[in-house]
Amino acid sequence: MTKFLLSICLLVLSFHTLSYAAQYPVLNQTCDGFSQVAVGSYQGTCVGLVSQFEGFKKPRKALQLDDFRLLVTDMGGWSANRGVLWLVTSSKPNLKGKLEVVALIEQLNLPHDIEFDAKRRVLLGEAHQMRRLTLELGRIVSDEVVLSDFPYKDSLHPLSNFAQLHGGNLVINVGSKTDHCEGGMIEGECVELADNGLWNYTYDSELDTYSSNATHLAKGLRNSMALAVHSSGTLLQAENSSDIKNAEEPYEELNVIKTGGFYGWPYCLNENFDQNVIEDGCEQANYQAPYVLLPPHTAPLDMLYVNSSRLPVLDGKLLMSWHGYRVVGNRLVAYKVDKKGLPVLTDQAWFKRDPIAPKTEWSTHAFDAKGGMTRQAQHVELIHSWNKVEGLRPEGAPVGLAMLKDETLLIVDDKNKALLRLAPGNSYLAEHTVSGEDHAKTRTIDLDLQENEALKRVLLDHCSACHQALTSAPETLLNTSDAWLSKEAGMTRIEQALFNEMRPMPPTASLNQDEKVQLIKQIKQALAVPQS
Repeated sequence: MTKFLLSICLLVLSFHTLSYAAQYPVLNQTCDGFSQVAVGSYQGTCVGLVSQFEGFKKPRKALQLDDFRLLVTDMGGWSANRGVLWLVTSSKPNLKGKLEVVALIEQLNLPHDIEFDAKRRVLLGEAHQMRRLTLELGRIVSDEVVLSDFPYKDSLHPLSNFAQLHGGNLVINVGSKTDHCEGGMIEGECVELADNGLWNYTYDSELDTYSSNATHLAKGLRNSMALAVHSSGTLLQAENSSDIKNAEEPYEELNVIKTGGFYGWPYCLNENFDQNVIEDGCEQANYQAPYVLLPPHTAPLDMLYVNSSRLPVLDGKLLMSWHGYRVVGNRLVAYKVDKKGLPVLTDQAWFKRDPIAPKTEWSTHAFDAKGGMTRQAQHVELIHSWNKVEGLRPEGAPVGLAMLKDETLLIVDDKNKALLRLAPGNSYLAEHTVSGEDHAKTRTIDLDLQENEALKRVLLDHCSACHQALTSAPETLLNTSDAWLSKEAGMTRIEQALFNEMRPMPPTASLNQDEKVQLIKQIKQALAVPQS
């Protein structure tokens, strides 16, 4: 970038002052210098609130530049060219001072992943391309596109996630366009497999460029939003598996990536759960079964190997964020690993489910996946009590994980537009009080009323498989406070989800446009009824 262009960029930077929303009420105590939030964590650790900057729309990942500066990618929602790269600057080291937030680049196309390359330049992934930035004291002095033309359009999973192999090669994710290969078959093979999976872009150190002729490293991976490279060279992928109308299945997967491997989607889920798309779906050539399975519907969105003397429970472990909206998600977990970076195996693994209102107790379940399991590995819950409790905390939605220079862990929560920090300290206890804050009266929809029978039928038929609370506590979703009926930019969250141009809900396309319009009309009518 020339000095002239750089001057223009600096002139149009957007400056914002910090203000804090009500997504995370804070406790009357601190967590290693930050206000503590009411989120349960491993003994001897606590979760502090770094920022709930009002300019955030859908922050995804973070990268600490130096002691005083942090970059945050922000998708801006599921529409193209609304993303932002934010620069967060602190007056004191490690984000403990007054924060200033600046938009370094705007109108990005669904930005997600961000990492340093070997020369400490910043690699920034957009849906359609990879950018490489050089920064000095938080200012961009060079901005170049190093890869382009990623096949993201008309895709259910348009985000580009990536990992860097030893030697500099880039492995980039291409997510499936549909959930179950609704794009069709040609000559007995799912047409999406030609693009879907992981692609390897060779790095030329002499030319400092990446080859545009990528090799198809691995196929049959629905959406690889969590990738990690171990010092031994092992490349791990955590799979976001298909959405089927069963809260118990399928399990997510942890795969060891091998060149030329086929990992099952859309023919085979779990280790040996044939989907009857083709004959003998779990016996395809080069089929690689998962190394181990993860609990069902956890939606792993980031993964990294960690060393931390300040947080011994993290040290030497594989960390994973579970974003999932179902009752096994909303967690940060760790696996003990061997010399190859693979999770240590156990005879029987267990996982917990959050309570679904009106229940209040967590339940414990043994791994028991359809198709069986050759291996199991036990995770440790680093952050666990992250379910929604009115007035106490929102439902957590962890995406990006980043180790800070002080060896604490930064967590990006996209749905609640927050930066959180796991640090040494006193863990949250239920008796801790929350700082007082006035809340506007919340309106809810009662699905049991006779006049809401048609609305209830549509929601249960098309949404309850994924959102089980509709059957037991629909008011937790159908309220105007912080759920589907709350508004952003003049539209309710459910409207934005139904009519999103890139990822319309339901993901199975079981509602047509007219039916969606009618559904919103029924919701507005139900809200118009006076409430006591």
